[in-house]
Amino acid sequence: MPLEFERLWNEYVPQHLLPRLHGFELMMAPYAIAHMKIGLKLAGTGYRFRTEERARVYLTNSLEPPTDDKKQREFAEWAPALAHEAKAVNAVKRHGRFTVVIGNPPYSKSSQNQGIWIEELMDDYKRTVRAAETQIQALSDDYSKFLRLGHFNLQQAEVGILGFITNNGYLDGPLFRDMRHSMMTSFEAIRIVNLHGDSRKQFTPPDGMADENVFDIQQGVAISIFWSTQQSSTVSEVRYSEMWGSREERYPSST
Repeated sequence: MPLEFERLWNEYVPQHLLPRLHGFELMMAPYAIAHMKIGLKLAGTGYRFRTEERARVYLTNSLEPPTDDKKQREFAEWAPALAHEAKAVNAVKRHGRFTVVIGNPPYSKSSQNQGIWIEELMDDYKRTVRAAETQIQALSDDYSKFLRLGHFNLQQAEVGILGFITNNGYLDGPLFRDMRHSMMTSFEAIRIVNLHGDSRKQFTPPDGMADENVFDIQQGVAISIFWSTQQSSTVSEVRYSEMWGSREERYPSST
């Protein structure tokens, strides 16, 4: 790498790249691995961490709002380092505006994330369903809540793109009709690739093709991309495609 390019790159990363990238992780091990992998990847490009700038991956629950100042002061009394982390992520959650949101959120129908903040956001996906259905637990799945979180973040920014790999149940499940309607009236364009692979459904793919999951899970999977611009219309342009076959056949096509 030319010395001048390396110098410019080492100026750009701490000033303009790292401050724009944020990640939230709940588990300590993936949190530590994320920091390590980001460091190794940047080192491979010629960047050296020579400033106080850090990879802004935070140890936090994405589905929880920022904590109040009183709890943060109590936290600082017995864990100063973690309190500093909490203060930093609270600032991001309060003031951050994100125009690109990506992830592969967890799937859990029996969600443990039942905080008031995220449950109130989820009300937008339950407007008619709650009145008409007696059992709507599927709408409380963690992946639904993360989709709502991404949806909310882009509403705050008023422009951006959301890309997730999730359970594909929301694509045709009757309980998700308010969720689909909300997304179709919020985003300018939607692109869906349904990778199928649900081992629990009695479904025969066309032409006798295989229907293996791309992951080692039972739930079917979909790649979903939503975006809006400042010139967004109220009616989404939706493009939908689907794939069957073995895992090996679908890996090159879905990447």
